[in-house]
Amino acid sequence: MSSDRRDFDAEIEAALTDPSIQSAVGPATRAVASMRRKAVADFDGYEAARDRSRAIKERAIERLPELIETVQSAVEMTGGRVHLAEDAAEACRIIVEIARREGCERAVKSKSMTSEEVHLNAALENAGIHVRETDLGEYIAQLDDDRPSHIIAPILHKSLDEVRRTFREGLGLDEVPETPEALTQLARERLRTDFLAADMGITGANFVIADSGALAIVENEGNARLCTQVPRVHVALAGVEKLLPTIHELQPFMELLPRSATGQILSVYLSIITGPGWGGSPLVDGERTFDLVLLDNGRMAMRDDPVLREALYCVRCGACLNVCPPYQAVGGHVFGGETYQSGIGAAWEAGIRGLDAAEFGHMCSTCSRCEEVCPVRIDIPWMNSNIRGRQQDAAPDSDGLMTALLREPRLLYERARSVPGSSWLADLPPVRWYLERSAGLDRRRALPQLPPTTVSDWHVSRGGTVLRAGDPGDRVDFGPQTLVLWADCHTDHVEVPAGQAAVGVLERLGHDVIVATGSCCGRAALSQGDLAGAARQAGELLGLLEPLAEAGLTIVGLEPSCVSCVVTESERLLPDDSGATLIAVRVQDIFEFLTERAGELEALISSAAESADGRQVVLHGHCQQKTEGWLASVEAVLGLLPGVRIDPTTAECCGMAGSYGYKSATYAVSHELGQRLVGEIAQISGERSGRSEVASCGTSCRAQIKELGGATVRHPIELLAEALE
Repeated sequence: MSSDRRDFDAEIEAALTDPSIQSAVGPATRAVASMRRKAVADFDGYEAARDRSRAIKERAIERLPELIETVQSAVEMTGGRVHLAEDAAEACRIIVEIARREGCERAVKSKSMTSEEVHLNAALENAGIHVRETDLGEYIAQLDDDRPSHIIAPILHKSLDEVRRTFREGLGLDEVPETPEALTQLARERLRTDFLAADMGITGANFVIADSGALAIVENEGNARLCTQVPRVHVALAGVEKLLPTIHELQPFMELLPRSATGQILSVYLSIITGPGWGGSPLVDGERTFDLVLLDNGRMAMRDDPVLREALYCVRCGACLNVCPPYQAVGGHVFGGETYQSGIGAAWEAGIRGLDAAEFGHMCSTCSRCEEVCPVRIDIPWMNSNIRGRQQDAAPDSDGLMTALLREPRLLYERARSVPGSSWLADLPPVRWYLERSAGLDRRRALPQLPPTTVSDWHVSRGGTVLRAGDPGDRVDFGPQTLVLWADCHTDHVEVPAGQAAVGVLERLGHDVIVATGSCCGRAALSQGDLAGAARQAGELLGLLEPLAEAGLTIVGLEPSCVSCVVTESERLLPDDSGATLIAVRVQDIFEFLTERAGELEALISSAAESADGRQVVLHGHCQQKTEGWLASVEAVLGLLPGVRIDPTTAECCGMAGSYGYKSATYAVSHELGQRLVGEIAQISGERSGRSEVASCGTSCRAQIKELGGATVRHPIELLAEALE
């Protein structure tokens, strides 16, 4: 790993105190994310289109060498040329040579992140060829000598005042328009001259159709059409991953891309361009030419990488950026690399430039919000955990103590319980200073307080059955009403009232409850990039739960991140163990299970609970809970409580994200996101009269809200148990 590291503390502080970033990035991304949700909700074929698009990309990347040969022949048959560029330098050299071959002096470009990747503008300018960006956002960035901070919206980080300053200084104007509409019209007028004067047009391509050599270009401004049709010379620069076999594979992407990128059902323009195009235009003097430059620049190596290969499925829609909490807080120049931003950006920078270039990946909270919205189902958190692990392998001392402390919560809790007064000692300023300096645990963050007992010990004390890791489960008698409550590390040691409430609710439903505990699920280790540790822990948990699953018992859990790890990640961590598949099927979020018993619950509640007219519950959904689709079950069950109004928050994440909020490197981002959530909760609560409570299923969510907002936050299962008393 390189010793030339970025000063992320300074970058984060600057972004969090920059009024333009704070007023522009968060509101803009949340607005687009909201439009995407509506567009997706109105599309009945959304999930099927995602499945089809994923399958198409998988097959296309598998066939990539064959498709490259196919497209070379197809383009040549239409009168064009194909060039294969091994790296960024070769791509720039090829395009400069084309310009010189055709005598081009002025070029216009439509938006292309691939051209940003290879620094094409600088190469052309150094060769004496004037280049003008024609996408409005890229045009403004070029005038300001800036770079894009978002895949779709290049100047998302700029305020209107900054844009006006850019026009004034970049164009040498004394007065500039006040409104975005008038500024856009000014840009149109200036760019019209550039289009008419250009002899080369440069574009990217959203997709390249191999069997016909056609380009599919999706846009909203029309500038790409002008770049391809007005100049005599058209050069398209595209990564090899953009290849699709035939035009028939394009349909699901056209259904998904506009909805995912901007919340549109269709983009304003879809251009399918084959070869040099039509002739006889009064705008073109001489023979039209077309050159396609296919860029490798690490992509073929990514194809051979079992983890980074998945990044090649990306369609550059930007949906993952729009729901990414750290991105919303600091923007893409901080949470990003030289070209690509946010979680998916870490995979791309690692693939095209190496692990050092993905150092900003530590800001990924692995909250999983990106995975939920990706139109081709890329598991970005999984890729980032693997990248983090590779970085630690390359520099084992860079994060060693931090990883050791945070990768196995159960051991931390058990050791803390074994030392009398450990909570008091851990809060002493000298101890917190030492932990911050040696392990990166931020001293400003309150540490978890451990109740006097655990859920498992409490259950034993009342005559209940507890199975711990290593216990022979086959010695326990299972009756027809036996059900297993898996008490994860946090539930067993920290959130004891929630665990007790869960046992009470399940018993009221007539179940004999066995509490299973004693092994971490692997989530914490996975978030630290310790995949070997995560696999070991998942294997230990499998040893505890598999006999119970084989016996046909239902297993329910309270902590969404841990349940999600078992359901989603265990099969990846233990690919050769069929038991991982079994427990993934048998383990349920407790509210998923309770939804199936809604009729019984409603009868019990109506006979036990008094009306609570006017009572409000502000419900904050845990990240994995939302990604897995379990939040609706929580709302449905709480909706059974008489007279209670459920008001969900809209924040993507509380910012705590397990250990993320404890680390000095990310505490400021976590704190900012937490403050935003606390402010939203206060606003929601203030809009209603009467009693108001805050509830959340996530241990870290409750800790964040309580610490920053001072509110008592309960697990929803506690509210249900209270209603059943």
